[in-house]
Amino acid sequence: MKNIISGILGNTLRRYLIMALAGTLAVTSGMFAYAYTTTTTNLSVTGASSSFADVTANMTVPSFTAFGGYRGAISAGNLFNITPAASYPGDLEINVYLNNIDDLSYKYGMILMNIKIADNAGNFLDAEGITKPLTLQNGVVSFVSTSSNFTAGTDFYVQVDGGVYRAFPWAYLSGVTGSGAWAPSITCEVLQAGL
Repeated sequence: MKNIISGILGNTLRRYLIMALAGTLAVTSGMFAYAYTTTTTNLSVTGASSSFADVTANMTVPSFTAFGGYRGAISAGNLFNITPAASYPGDLEINVYLNNIDDLSYKYGMILMNIKIADNAGNFLDAEGITKPLTLQNGVVSFVSTSSNFTAGTDFYVQVDGGVYRAFPWAYLSGVTGSGAWAPSITCEVLQAGL
């Protein structure tokens, strides 16, 4: 065994050099591993008693009767109330979906509702300040409202600012009476925008 080790390590000078390198590696690796200290701390966080915003249905759009082959108006009115929490400091993204397009397409060739985000006086509260068309071909509209546009803790509204529909002819509708739906179903989603 001694001969094998002597053969690997070679002469005495080579042995001393290899042992010195191994010793240096052992000492310096210990220095790197133990040359720091740590501590911990906790952030100060207060749990809220509500979500950042609430959405409630507030349907004030008047009902209508859709005759076959008829084009009619959809009157203005509220769809939803949005209430940001009183201490919420951020911006909001509001998505409004026409969620039963598949059922409506049995009864209607066209539905168009102009959607807007507004305060009680009808003033726009979204960053763009425009109405957006919610249709059978465009089943979602999105708005962003900055915290400078609304007052936290105060309701604002998703509103229909008028619209139009056209039902299929009665000759067609009478053959699909068990299919589809007459009433548009609308969903409102409120998300945090930014940080």
